[in-house]
Parts: sequence; structure tokens; C-alpha cells
Amino acid sequence: MLSLPIIVCALRYAPWTQILISQTRQHFLFASIVALGLFWVLQVEVRGTLAFHPLLMTVTAMIFGWSLAILIGTMGLLMLEFFQLAVRSTRYDWDVSLAQFDLTTMPVDFLLGIALPVSWAWVMLWLIDRWKFKNPFTYFLGVGFFGAMASSLLMGVAAILLFSISASDIQLAMTKEYFMVFVLLMFPEGFSNGCIATVLAVLWPDMLKTYNDEWYVNN
Repeated sequence: MLSLPIIVCALRYAPWTQILISQTRQHFLFASIVALGLFWVLQVEVRGTLAFHPLLMTVTAMIFGWSLAILIGTMGLLMLEFFQLAVRSTRYDWDVSLAQFDLTTMPVDFLLGIALPVSWAWVMLWLIDRWKFKNPFTYFLGVGFFGAMASSLLMGVAAILLFSISASDIQLAMTKEYFMVFVLLMFPEGFSNGCIATVLAVLWPDMLKTYNDEWYVNN
């Protein structure tokens, strides 16, 4: 009920014209989908119920904006599911692995791992945009580093609230038990997002949809 309207809204308001006229951005978009899917395979699973890994959705929102970041994250999540299916097929029979291919958890993964951090990054960008004191550090550190750090903690809190409302006792107990992992992921999440945003802003500023030289350098 929540995931589908968000995806439809992202499809409706995505800047398809700008993507279609720029071959460089097309390659960058498809490369981002593949990179996220491959990167998310490197995750730590807890009893087969929870999986932890850096999201990199904050910097994705900084590069592509809200709509495309939502769609890129969704495609990356689908790729992750197929990668996991391929890994299981090498260990077990293909038919058995296909029977284990379950997409029922994708809406929860989408809400907590994609929609929430992307929307939070967009809120941070909106606040920075209206802040009179603007320089590159408010962009790199405020959104890329501290914004991404806060998104990791926010995801843990949101998971507890979601599992409490939905009466998912097993997931709720596991999330509370391993909530400290969300805290431990704050620094790597902030560091990875901040570093990528900084490198892109310095070397390829045109690839950052949300970066504006006139705001952060000339002011």
C-alpha cells in the first residue's frame, strides 16, 4: 500500500527527457543500478532474518534526484534478489532455489532501505537549499556525511516502528536485539556517501543533479 504509490510517483515525475538526451547519464544510471546490486550482495546476515550493508542511497539521491534514486534503488533491489537466487542455485538444485525465490519481503526492504533514506536525503537537501550559509562543506558534510549517518539510525528506528505496528514479533525482536548494528553502520554509511559525493563534486560536478557551483562556491 505504501510502496506502490511511491514507485508510481517516481515513474511519473522522473526527468526522462534529460536522461534520454544524455547518453552519459544513461550509462551512469545503468552502471549505478548494477553497482548497487553487486555492492548489496556484500552483506552480513543475522540468522537469515536481518541483513546489514551500507546503502549508498544518500549519494544516489544527490546524483540523480528523488525520483530516479527511488527507481535505481528499486532495480538494484531486484538485482540483489536475482543475485541471491543465482548463488543459491550453485549450492542447491535450480528448482529448489527457484521455489525459495520470495519477493514478499521486498516492500519492507524498499520502504526501509530505499524510500526512507532517499526521502531523508531530499529533506536534507531542501534544508541546505534554504540555509543562507552555503559552501561546499555544508553540501558534502551536511548531506553526504552527516545526512547519511542519520539515515542509518533513522532506518533502525523506522524498522522498530514498522514491525511494532505490523505485529511482526520475530523481526521486531531481532531488530531490537541487533539495533546497535545500525549505530555501528552510521560511520561507514556516512564515510562512503560523503567520499563519493565529494569526489564527484570535485571531478565531475555536472553529474551531481543537486550540486550548484553558484550556490556553494561563488556565494
